[in-house]
Formats: sequence, structure tokens, C-alpha cells
Amino acid sequence: MQWLYSILGVSGFLALITLIGGYVGFRMALSRREKSVADMQDSEPGMAERATAQEEGRLWVMSQSPEDIQLTARDGLTLRGWYLPAARPSDKLVICAHGYRFPGTLQFGAFARLYREELNYNVLYPDHRAYGRSEGKYIGFSALEWEDILDWAAMFAKRLGPGAKIALHGISMGGATVMLCNANDPPDYIKCVAEDCGFTNGYEIIKLVTRRDLHIHFPPLDWAMLLYFRLFNRRSLKNDADPYGNVSRFKLPTLFIHGTEDLFIPVEMCRRLYEAAAVPKDLLLLEGAGHALAYFVRRDEYEAKLREFLERWMA
Repeated sequence: MQWLYSILGVSGFLALITLIGGYVGFRMALSRREKSVADMQDSEPGMAERATAQEEGRLWVMSQSPEDIQLTARDGLTLRGWYLPAARPSDKLVICAHGYRFPGTLQFGAFARLYREELNYNVLYPDHRAYGRSEGKYIGFSALEWEDILDWAAMFAKRLGPGAKIALHGISMGGATVMLCNANDPPDYIKCVAEDCGFTNGYEIIKLVTRRDLHIHFPPLDWAMLLYFRLFNRRSLKNDADPYGNVSRFKLPTLFIHGTEDLFIPVEMCRRLYEAAAVPKDLLLLEGAGHALAYFVRRDEYEAKLREFLERWMA
């Protein structure tokens, strides 16, 4: 019987280590942290340009005295954001869904003059749950955030009146978020979706990062992270953070954007999503751009395609 006790002991020890490792991984990857990606070292082309442009954009947005707004989420969290009215009266609004580890005005501040001054859009910069000034301990990795974005849209559709026309623009995790909005019966006042470097599936990208970047090839650790995501967020990372699995339900015209040198979310994910989508769609692959850097590396091309897309579907 001694051998049986030994096997049970070793198995129990490995299970405990796996659960602890999964919890640590979950807390590191998907819980609130005040430090943003912008503060971390990265060698992808365009990082320096992005850091400068984003900070200048954020400062410009705040210099316009945006309105401090809040929303009560479906689970009771208080979400906060900044609202920047258009330069002239307008019934058009863009909701900017930021990515992983970026507050809203920082990631989308560089787009502010394009949207507000040139296109005359009202602009909404929500901070996702567990980011910035919004409440929350855990990141939903798009599985929860899409509900929040649809609620922000409903709030401002009432505010702008019956002629309201809303576009959704998301980057990285925000790209996945707006795609899930697209798949969950978006109301008629939402007219189109622009997604930039969104992922196909939350579990798929977590596995990719642990294997490629951390060199950890241990499936039980992935399963443990799935378990903690389910426990703390009451959603499935595999099934609820799944734009690709829901692409057949997309309802709105969609612009897919991705940098060809993305080292975090492979450009192949964008190609798969684009090819599977059965809605009016367009694709912009920008050569030489890394993750969430397409706008800063190839700004003229990005803005031209975005203008063309919005002029067509927000008219």
C-alpha cells in the first residue's frame, strides 16, 4: 500500500502546485494593476512614436474639459469615463474600447482630433472594469466588457436623441470586445464596428502567450486559469471571450485592422475573423506595424481607410 500512498501524495502535491500556479497566473494576467503597458519596456517598431502621441493626445483631451461620466454596470460596479462633445452639434458618437492594460484616454487620445475636429464626432472614452477610475478587481478579457459597452451605447443613444448614430472602435482586447458587441444583437443606433488587432478567442491567446513567451507547456495550468476565471468572473474564458466562435452572429459592417508584425496577437487571427465574417466588411493589414501600433506606424493609411468606412456606414 505504500506505493499507493506515494502516488496519491505526489498527485496531490502536483494538483496543489497547479492550482497555486493557475491562481498566480490569473492574478498576474487578469486582475487590476495600476501599471499600464505604456510604462513597460517593449522593442516593437513604433513604440516610441506611440508613447509620445498617446500622451500628447491624452493631454489634449483633458485640456478640452471633457465631461466626467459614470454608469452602473449590470453587476453593480460603477464604471467611469470621459465624454468629449463634438466641435459642432452632432448626433454621431464613437465609443472607444481600450485594450489590455491601457486606460481609455491614453490609448485613444491620439485619435481625438481626427474624431472630434475633423469628423465632428462626439467621443466617449470609457475605462473598462478594473481599469483607471472604474471599479472592479478582475478583467473580463472581453467576456464582460461587451455588455458594458452596449450599456454605454444605450445611455448615450438616449442622450443624443432619436437620430443617434454610434460607431464602436476597439483596439486589442477592446477589438475583441466590440466584435462581441457585434455578435450580441446590437441595437439599430449602432451602425458599424472597427476592430484593431482583436483576438479570436481569450483562451487561445492565453495559451499562446504562456507557450510562446513564458515557455510553459503544461495544459493543467491553463485549465486552472480557466477555473479561476470562471470562479471570479462567472464567465467562461473559452466560450464567452470568443469572437471567432460568434462570428456567424455578427450583424454590423466591420472593419478589420491589424499590423503584420504583431508579436502579441498574430495577424493570422485577423485573417481568420475577416474570412469567416458574413457581414459587409473591409480589411486593412498594415506592413511593419506591431501590436496596437498600426495607427502610429502607418497613420495616413489608417485614417484614410477609417474615414472611408465611417463615411459609408455612418451616413
